[in-house]
Amino acid sequence: MASAKSLLVAGLGFGTALGVALGTLLIAPNMSSAPGGGGGGDINDIREKYSKLVNENNISEAQLDSADSVLKDLDRFVVDGTLAQRPVMVLRTADADDGDVKAVKDLLGSADSEDAGEITLTEKFFAQDSADKLLSLVTSTLPAGAKLDEKNVDAGTHAGQALAAALMLDPKSTEPLSSVEDRATLLQALRDAKYIDYPDGTILPAQAVVIVGGGQNAAKEDSAVSYAIDSTVKFVEGFDSVGQTTVFAAPVTSAGDGGVLEELRKDKTDISTVDSIDRPVSHMAAVLAVKEQLDGGKGSYGSAANADAAAPALPKDL
Repeated sequence: MASAKSLLVAGLGFGTALGVALGTLLIAPNMSSAPGGGGGGDINDIREKYSKLVNENNISEAQLDSADSVLKDLDRFVVDGTLAQRPVMVLRTADADDGDVKAVKDLLGSADSEDAGEITLTEKFFAQDSADKLLSLVTSTLPAGAKLDEKNVDAGTHAGQALAAALMLDPKSTEPLSSVEDRATLLQALRDAKYIDYPDGTILPAQAVVIVGGGQNAAKEDSAVSYAIDSTVKFVEGFDSVGQTTVFAAPVTSAGDGGVLEELRKDKTDISTVDSIDRPVSHMAAVLAVKEQLDGGKGSYGSAANADAAAPALPKDL
């Protein structure tokens, strides 16, 4: 009988190959065989090619769903114990899918991580018309000893640095970067102003953070969306400049057309990124990426063309 590892590797390879094909179609759909692609054939030829493309895509989707069903049963065995006694926090944007967030949190639990809490960053957090107030608020409630970037003075960067100073453990000493009182002051102020939300008594200092985002990109010209994407990128990079163990995960659409994932990958930061977060293989990739970050590594994972691989290397003792 095949081992769990052999089944996983087979499913991972199969799912990744299909995922790359589907991810490419989602991110760059203007292929020459599609309508308007410049194929030069008559209308019937174009319709035939397009119909074939749709049919092939439907078949690939069905096959990928089958691969997902295998991975969904095995991924908890892969991550088992990999984050034992490691406190991990989840931050989520307002447009992050509830199912994606739950799947990541459940698998973090399977990895035996300590639950450091979940914080929602509201739409207001990344809105241009509320940026000045956010900037003023984080500056006035900054934890003692924390420093803000003097060159990049935007709301996203400073909010990221302030929150990391309040929420994270020191990467070297593993002691909290802020006092309990300073942490509470900043979080309460942000929640009272409706920039964030979280249940009382659930937030603990973390060694690593997974930030789960939505699938927004800049394919449609919209100034509000463009600002939100830019502010999210700056927030994530600002957070990581202090916390240093950050994983950002989002749907595959965020990996193209100026989405957050695409911009983070272009910037060549130390942040690990995961696309296709609606798929079981990417849930596993996000958890393994946390382990990789804690071990000093990084990578870009998922099915998009700008990912390095489907997931980090599997545990050697699997």
